[in-house]
Amino acid sequence: MSSLEAERLLRIARRDLRMAGRLLDPEVEEASWGWALQQTLEKTLKAWLRHLGVKPPHSHDIARLLVLLEQAGVEVNQLLPLRAFTTFAVQGRYDDEPEELGLDRTAWCLRAEALIEHVQGLLG
Repeated sequence: MSSLEAERLLRIARRDLRMAGRLLDPEVEEASWGWALQQTLEKTLKAWLRHLGVKPPHSHDIARLLVLLEQAGVEVNQLLPLRAFTTFAVQGRYDDEPEELGLDRTAWCLRAEALIEHVQGLLG
């Protein structure tokens, strides 16, 4: 059952990543792109947790998801920079003038794609 849910979450993560890819134009506010990528990362990490038999919480907090992965035995040090995207889950959506983080959108989209592929590989 957890594999089916993990697969479903990865399909949604890919959809969110396609949306983030459409928002690479610098004329698009970083907050809009960041929200799409945050959703990608959140669903990918939740798929990974499902694969490990952990029911993910109803949370947008990337740091919380990383703690759960670590508790399940995953080495998360290289994933820690993903925590920056939690800000896009709520604050960026409701702040009319969110602070720009100046993130390299293309590089982050590629990193998110690699994470999806990594988790997909774990599923077999």
